[in-house]
Amino acid sequence: MIKQYKDTNVFLEICDKLKEVKDGELSEKSLYGYMTAGIYNNKIFTFASYDKGKMNGCLVLTLIEINQIMGLDILFVWLDAHYPKLFKEYIAFIDEKAKEYKAKRIISITKKSAKLIERKYGKYGYKKVYNIFVKEVN
Repeated sequence: MIKQYKDTNVFLEICDKLKEVKDGELSEKSLYGYMTAGIYNNKIFTFASYDKGKMNGCLVLTLIEINQIMGLDILFVWLDAHYPKLFKEYIAFIDEKAKEYKAKRIISITKKSAKLIERKYGKYGYKKVYNIFVKEVN
């Protein structure tokens, strides 16, 4: 069962999962800051699921407004590979939360291949909409 958490011990456990994410640019300090800010601003929501006392999935969502349209941004998600059915459960959960928060779009920014994302998420209604260009400034 996926539940919302506002417990800093759970936040620390979620931060530990960053070590298991390849090519992630989000730091533990930043993620922890986002999750604690969410306790007060009601725009960042932290969720996790457990099996026999061990975390098997976690999710951090951010409610954002882009061009006067409410969006739900998937800031961070981690799922234990030993629970393949959990992916569908989290996808459905994100859809429910989007409706609950009255978001018109679910947004996810990733460095992973667009083809990989379309193959994995496309059957759930996700599609590539934007291209993002980045310039490093020194």
